[in-house]
Amino acid sequence: MPLSVAVVGAGPAGFYATDALLSFCPDAQVSIIDQWPTPFGLVRFGVAPDHLNTKNVTRIFDKTLAKEGVSFAGNVTVGRDVSYHELRSIFDLVILSAGMGRARSLNIPGVDTKGVISATDFVGWYNAVPGVNDCGKLVSGAKSAVVIGNGNVALDIARLLAKTESELAQTDIDPHAGQSLAMSKIRDIYVIGRRGPAEANFSFPELSELGDLERAEPVVNKGLFPADITGAAEPMRKKKERNLRILESFSQLETGRKSVRVHLLFCASPLQIVGKKQVIGIDMMQNELVGGQAKPTGKEFSIQTDIVCPAIGYDSQPIDGVPYDRTTGRVVSDNGKVEDGVCVVGWARRGSSGVIGTNRVDAREVIGLMAPQSVANGKPGLGELCRLLVSRNIDVVDTVRWRAIDLAETSKAHAGRPRIKFNTVQEMLAL
Repeated sequence: MPLSVAVVGAGPAGFYATDALLSFCPDAQVSIIDQWPTPFGLVRFGVAPDHLNTKNVTRIFDKTLAKEGVSFAGNVTVGRDVSYHELRSIFDLVILSAGMGRARSLNIPGVDTKGVISATDFVGWYNAVPGVNDCGKLVSGAKSAVVIGNGNVALDIARLLAKTESELAQTDIDPHAGQSLAMSKIRDIYVIGRRGPAEANFSFPELSELGDLERAEPVVNKGLFPADITGAAEPMRKKKERNLRILESFSQLETGRKSVRVHLLFCASPLQIVGKKQVIGIDMMQNELVGGQAKPTGKEFSIQTDIVCPAIGYDSQPIDGVPYDRTTGRVVSDNGKVEDGVCVVGWARRGSSGVIGTNRVDAREVIGLMAPQSVANGKPGLGELCRLLVSRNIDVVDTVRWRAIDLAETSKAHAGRPRIKFNTVQEMLAL
């Protein structure tokens, strides 16, 4: 009897885990379960819409989905439609790969003020994630925006805020979001990090893109260079050196040539958001680096802004019954093993770090340690899951129905766009 496997989460980690599993157990029956009617998780809903080359990885995932024994069960939320304990009783092996979908919030006064937009809402808005808050009015009416964070999500948000209509025209951005961004009156965008340029966690390609924008120019303080990276570990040294070269080149640019400025500010921490009914500014503390750590100097300054977007990391969504560390925001595991017959891969295991390809290495390591070929089989698997979901009136989207959604989205596209995504579950299910 073939091994029955449930993969919870249809993002990169889930697909790479499926491939790794099939290399050990080619005849395994794998059910990839996701809360959305569409697969691909982070690639569809997290990767910036102007990074189409990155999204091409879905072609590999499509081939996995087409393999014998692999099925998709979309529009199914584990913990609501089916419990974790039920999955364990139905499947021989459960692989948790649901990622980290909850943005961390700033712990400062004023975070509930209108104009504070979580990274989850902002990224979800321009990526057509069903049910997220509409940021259109805030963006189209703003003149300045502050993004807190020194990672790639912060750069994505800043870059899209700075782009023109023509730059967005051949992306898969939500049309309403694209129109709001193109109409935006924003002239100053601040990307702020607690520590210095050497400690920023940008990827080189994303950072370089800021120098190629049509209407926007990067602004960096010349006084930050040369930056000291003598304490950096060898594997990270080259990455930091490349980023510092780009940042230093930005600091030498003549400013005022373009209408929008993207300010990369370092060594600053938010103190409070200013404004009663609407954000009008943010108070900041200047930091200094002591042993690589940010220490407050006591010198405060303020930035006038209409939008504050914290992009300071993500936590996974706890699933009832799954051991969870609220401090780290991750599933508790021993090198990926959660308990007998259950493992965790991807961001839910290691945190929101690395690029998409990192999940491939991660999945191979975890699945190899789990030794799926030695897991006892005999549980019913997909057939029993389907019977359970039907009895609960859950409208499951299988691979065939997903293909219909995919075809409808690509058929709607025009003028060079790869697709126009549905942004409600109801529209998807109506197909």
